[in-house]
Parts: sequence; structure tokens; C-alpha cells
Amino acid sequence: VVHCRANGKLVSVPVRIHGSHLWFVLDTGAPRTIVDSTAARTLGLQIVSQERGTGAGRGTYLQQHASPIDVALGAMPLHVPEPWVIDLANVGTDQRADGLLGEDLFERYVVRIDPELQTLTLYDSAHFQVPGAGTMLPLSVKKNKLYVDVKLTLPSGLSATHAMRIDTGSEDAASDNLVRQSTERRVARQGIGLGTAYVDTSGLFESVELGPYAVHRAWGASNDHPALGMEILRRFTMTFDVPHGRLFLEPNRRIKDPVPAPPQ
Repeated sequence: VVHCRANGKLVSVPVRIHGSHLWFVLDTGAPRTIVDSTAARTLGLQIVSQERGTGAGRGTYLQQHASPIDVALGAMPLHVPEPWVIDLANVGTDQRADGLLGEDLFERYVVRIDPELQTLTLYDSAHFQVPGAGTMLPLSVKKNKLYVDVKLTLPSGLSATHAMRIDTGSEDAASDNLVRQSTERRVARQGIGLGTAYVDTSGLFESVELGPYAVHRAWGASNDHPALGMEILRRFTMTFDVPHGRLFLEPNRRIKDPVPAPPQ
């Protein structure tokens, strides 16, 4: 068990690399563990290659690749054979992150995130026992990204079930192009993260349903790549069992909190 802290709606985890104490955001939207460029220079990481990458925003950013590192989370190790190095100064988090713990952590361990108790619990997947509470949803992995089926319903009654990417590194609610058909829409700033933010349509979902759980009156952004962020996910204790294709959700006291509308 590792004790975490809030970074806005996100979860930051204390880690150790080369004897240095750092704070990394848990980010299932990142396909690999990422080290901030400033932290990488402090750690003396050796850069071996680079290219341009794309993220939530438009345009591209510099993405470098470093020599292998070992990340310690409490007593638990995570070997990262090829960490990415990216400037995280302008990704929109409350506090600048020293890095992101990406999907490779979730491949290595069963990962339980409790946003209320602010704890991260890591289990050996071979000895993990199913939690007694909550509901299991099928979890799929495509190109190092995690997906779960979500039912989206508009105020008009129009609904669709889409495979949505689980993104614990985003503060958004649900983002999907279905909102372009919502009867309640507004223009808002989107694409906050890696890349350049832009202005596009946001709209109201009457409900966002994950299995038996529904979050009502949820504003979401349009998105060609549907995603579910921490505005929804922070309402649950989440246990990611990627090796067995399962996500366990246990609702917490925030399950009925209103979802804020984007500023006009």
C-alpha cells in the first residue's frame, strides 16, 4: 500500500528513482511510464532517441526515449526498459508532475486506486483475490490502452454503448462525439494535456453508465477517441486486473456529486 495525494482530480504517487524522491501521476492514458524533462535532467537520464508525438491536444510535441530505469513504489519495483521523456510543464495539472505512471504499471500488477483514502495498492496478479464489494466489468487492452463499455444517454433519450478508453490522467468526465447531438451544448476549451488546447463542442449526457452505476447530468467534450476521465472515475475505488481483463468498481460517497458544466 502506497499513500498518495490529490493533484486536482488526479492521483499523485511518491516514487524513487536513482535515490531521488519524486511524484508521478497515475495515468492509464499513457501507454508507457513518462519522466518529465526537468526531472530527467536532474536524474541524469541518458537520451537514446527522439521523435514527435501526439496527445490530447492538437499538433505534436517532442517525445524522447531514455535508457532503462527502475522505479520504486514503496517496496514494489517497476522496471521500465524504455521510459519516455516529455515536458509536462503545460499539461494542466494543479501541481507539476515529475512523471506519469503509465499502462506498463497496470500490466505488471493488479492495481487498486482509492481516491477517497488516497491509497494505491499493488497486488501480484498470480495471488490476487477478487474484492468482496463492487462490480466487475470486462476490461480490454488495445495498443497499450485500457477500454471498458460505457452506456451514454442524451437528454433526448438517444443512447449508445461505446468502448471508452479509461484515462486516469484526465480530469474530464466522459468525452465522446455523441454530445454533438445533445439538446444542451456549448463551446468550451478542450484537449488540455499534451499538445495544444483548442475550442470545440461540449454537451450534456443525461447519464453515463458503467455496469449498474450511473452518473447523471454529466457534461462531456466531443472526442473522436471516446474516453472516461477522473471526473467520473474519482467516484469509485477502482481495481484494475489487466492480466485477467477485469475492472472492479466500488462506488464511494462522491457517486452522486454533480458534474460541473464547462465554463462559457
